[in-house]
Amino acid sequence: MRVTDQQIFGVLVNNYQRARLKEMELHEHLATGKQVLQPSDDPGRFNQILEKQTTLAKLEQRIRNVATATTRIDLADTSLQGTTTTLSRIRELAVQFASDTNGAPERIAGAREIGTLLQHLLQLGNAEFEDNQPVFGGTSRHGFAAGLTLSTPVTVTDAVADSLIVKIDGVTSGTIDLTSGTETFNGSELAARVQSRINADSILSAAGKSASVSYTDGRLVVTSDSSGSTSSVEVLSGSARALLGFNGGSAGSGESTFSSTVTTNVGAANSGGAVVSQGQIIDTSATSFDNYVVRFTGPGNFDVLDISAPVTAVPNSANTGRIGSIDAGIIDPQRATLDAYEIQFTSPSQYSVRNTTTGATLSTGNSYVSGGAIEFDGLRVVLSNVQGNGPATGDRLAVAVAPKPVLTNRTYTSGDPIQFDGIQVRITNGASAPVAGDLFHVVSQTKYAGDSGSQQVEVADGEVVTTNMPGDRVFSGSDINVFDTVQQLLAALRGNFKAGIRESLGGLDRAISQVTAGHGTIGALANRLEATSAALDDTKSIATNALSSLQDIDLAKTISELTLQDYALQAAGQTLSRIFDNSLLKYLPSQV
Repeated sequence: MRVTDQQIFGVLVNNYQRARLKEMELHEHLATGKQVLQPSDDPGRFNQILEKQTTLAKLEQRIRNVATATTRIDLADTSLQGTTTTLSRIRELAVQFASDTNGAPERIAGAREIGTLLQHLLQLGNAEFEDNQPVFGGTSRHGFAAGLTLSTPVTVTDAVADSLIVKIDGVTSGTIDLTSGTETFNGSELAARVQSRINADSILSAAGKSASVSYTDGRLVVTSDSSGSTSSVEVLSGSARALLGFNGGSAGSGESTFSSTVTTNVGAANSGGAVVSQGQIIDTSATSFDNYVVRFTGPGNFDVLDISAPVTAVPNSANTGRIGSIDAGIIDPQRATLDAYEIQFTSPSQYSVRNTTTGATLSTGNSYVSGGAIEFDGLRVVLSNVQGNGPATGDRLAVAVAPKPVLTNRTYTSGDPIQFDGIQVRITNGASAPVAGDLFHVVSQTKYAGDSGSQQVEVADGEVVTTNMPGDRVFSGSDINVFDTVQQLLAALRGNFKAGIRESLGGLDRAISQVTAGHGTIGALANRLEATSAALDDTKSIATNALSSLQDIDLAKTISELTLQDYALQAAGQTLSRIFDNSLLKYLPSQV
């Protein structure tokens, strides 16, 4: 077979084009630093590269997750360190003002500093990072309404005490019917029934609102299923309201991890039929953390009085014995009244306690011990013999709370908000209107609005690491509520109650221990994250090297190949030129 010049020329041109394409490919490899750019370059290796890139992307995401978790843990560590320092300072002040060298003015001055320190503790407990995520809030924060302590089992009776009306996230339910008969529930059963009936309400369902109900520490707590600042719950009314402990209690929103709030309750001796809402704080900057009572001076008027104040025990001027008060204060503000009392000695060794406002005798035949505590209606009085001499038969001491007026002679309208010192409550006519002498207690507390959930990050397939500590384990743990302990100390200082100050020392010691234990756990988590981060970095380095070995070029080899390819192209070009010069093709006329 004869080989023509055209065939030879065609073969040479094709070879030249292939060489040119190879040169361009080598230039691309050199520019990108990669030897496999598309599946056709090396199908097997290309698949391996994809697998390595996927692995590397997962590692990089896990490293970012650990970095975020480390930020959260570092903030928790800093907050708990600050909490321990602040609690230690509060304890120093408590020791100082428990001394008899201090009087009421010094203790009130100390209360001002401790009040500021309490605000700082709340800031530490409510620490946030990145888009308002709470450091100690678990996984989310929810508005709540907590009732008063219940005696279980509870019997719910149709058409007698079986209904509730609640407001969830600003949406008021219809009348929620809890039973069509008579049923008796223990605490958890009662919570389940209330929850199911609330969530079956058509108005709430249509608005997309729901709640969870638990029985915690002997009380029902209704919690909104939504989270954030608009999350809220209030039990408004219903025939079962008092039965279920919602004739009082506390409420808070999901805005903060620890919600400053107040617990309300109806005075045990009230003769009117008014009920009180759950208390709530509407202005945290105005709150004093004090305890109060709303006292009705008539059906249409009331006063608000601050009872974080002294209790006086004054000997009668006609006494013949020598006895005096060495301490007095309020030990249970939810039981305190504004009545006047008298301790009456029926003999040098026995006494009676009488409410001189109502005329009722509270106790008789009590044995007197100098320096012993006498307790009644939420008060404690400590009497002591003077200069070795004790009481005589007929001696009397007048006992009373010396409250500070906050609001006086205000007009009462059923259901209208009553606001003072950043607090809001509503008193509503129930079976009847309030009457003169009716009391409603308002006691400062702090409630946890977060949950017990754990924030976790994936560090390997099927392996996660916890990256947080919920605040109900460290600030309001099973042992003690840090904030309530400091609030009780504040009340004792403002009331010049030495025993209350001394008793707070034990609570502060437990609070410091609780926070220290939590701090230790946070330290362990930080160490775990540090080790995890180092391990992930090492694994990433190995994966990066493996990927590089699969896809990165050998620079020296590629340059050498490119140089050889340049030589080949030059040679091919010269060959084509010579063949073209010796070919008849050179002399053929051009075709237009």
